[in-house]
Amino acid sequence: MDPDPAAAVTPLAQAARSVRSARARMSAHWQVTLLTALLFTAYSGYAVTRHATYLTAGYDLGIFDQAVRNYARFRTPEVPLKGTDYNILADHFHPIIALAAPLYWIWNSPNVLLVLQVALIAASVPVVYSFALRRMARGGALVVAVSYSCGWAIQAMIDFDFHEVAWGVPILAVAIDALDRRDDRTLLISAGLLMLVREDMGAVLVMLGLLRMSHRPRRTGYLLVGAGVAGYLLVTSVIIPAFAANGQFAYWTFDALGEDLPHALLNIVLHPVRTVELLFTPAVKAQTLAYFFVPLALLPLRSRYALIAVPLLAQRFFNSRDHLWTTHFHYNALPWLVLVLAMVDGGARLGIWSRPRLNRLMLAWLLIVPIYLTAVANITAPVLRRMLIGSAWEMNAHLRAQQAAVRQVPRDVCVSVDDRLATKLTRTNRVTLPGIPTPRNDFVVLDMSQEQVGFPLDSPQKVLADSRAAGFVQVFAQGDLLVLRSPDYTGPSSLCRP
Repeated sequence: MDPDPAAAVTPLAQAARSVRSARARMSAHWQVTLLTALLFTAYSGYAVTRHATYLTAGYDLGIFDQAVRNYARFRTPEVPLKGTDYNILADHFHPIIALAAPLYWIWNSPNVLLVLQVALIAASVPVVYSFALRRMARGGALVVAVSYSCGWAIQAMIDFDFHEVAWGVPILAVAIDALDRRDDRTLLISAGLLMLVREDMGAVLVMLGLLRMSHRPRRTGYLLVGAGVAGYLLVTSVIIPAFAANGQFAYWTFDALGEDLPHALLNIVLHPVRTVELLFTPAVKAQTLAYFFVPLALLPLRSRYALIAVPLLAQRFFNSRDHLWTTHFHYNALPWLVLVLAMVDGGARLGIWSRPRLNRLMLAWLLIVPIYLTAVANITAPVLRRMLIGSAWEMNAHLRAQQAAVRQVPRDVCVSVDDRLATKLTRTNRVTLPGIPTPRNDFVVLDMSQEQVGFPLDSPQKVLADSRAAGFVQVFAQGDLLVLRSPDYTGPSSLCRP
């Protein structure tokens, strides 16, 4: 009897075949690998330089640095920048940030979080490329990846410290990709990880579940909806209040809708016209929405995946905190990811990618818009512009004064410091902001050029007056920077270690 050819394939031959297959895939898609590497290098360099030039702050980089630093030492994630004995889990539910703790064993610096954030964003790029590749040619998918990664929302996130939302970028990308491929196992794993990113990801799970119900078997969709609702209620009603000093969830700030989730949902049902008006007024909300949809030629509106962005946008535009309505900070990264994927799907449904002329026009649009925003609209695309014109590396007298003031503070002392200086001291000291309750205060460091020592705290002039009234002595002054020392200061203390 002749031997079975399949049986004759040895494990070594199978391994060699797998290696050749992997090499072939890497060779075929080397462009996106290069793009990801370039993105990581450029954005990491910018983020580290931004920190070196005192553009990071206690809110939020310093907060996460204190929390993860304590995780790295197997301690409660106490954050003095938020208050005495303040557990970060009383703020938001984001235990996933503890995964960054081992990195502090290698590099003990807030820069760890900045580079990690870039790595997480970079990790989403191949997923976006893979999603696009199922609907369009390789060159078009690469253009989509470039447009996504250079988009204003991604740049805005890189330009604002570190935030737990960064973890959600690659995880949500994988979740949507799995939903698109009908890979329930990956979808469920991704959904579980999303719930560790932030409590409001429960609403995203609900939307993923509703979309999953569009095909059988629907049990995965039901599971996602149930987990999203139950997870949000459990975290906001039980877990976060258990850590909070006042026993309450602090971030229900949807006053225009109602006092809690049930009342908000009822108002949405009973007053749909008013609800829609809230999404578009004041005008800054409509402007932000335009920045989402116009660069993508409104194509997300043709895709069901755009529905995943609805809870992400609604929780911002229904919110009473007006800084959530703008194009700044980190809030736009997740909706941008969703809408880019929806744009690819919407374009496929309209047949754009299969029509050469329309395909070329749309790909050109996707490249032109980031270039325009970088060259002209520096507010919405700050990173690349600041690198291109060199302002990211500028040194001036004020920066030198900041550096000198920080050097005046010894290690292992308790210090109240201007928000812009906090991240320079969290590695060596117990740091808080002036006005935040603290059991001990050895030094106060002020930047008199600022309107407030932190948001929403007192002016530096008031803090200076209060400190002098308490007997603090000025020991350093350079430019607008002042350092004051407590009359009770006796030297470094183990109580003030970071």
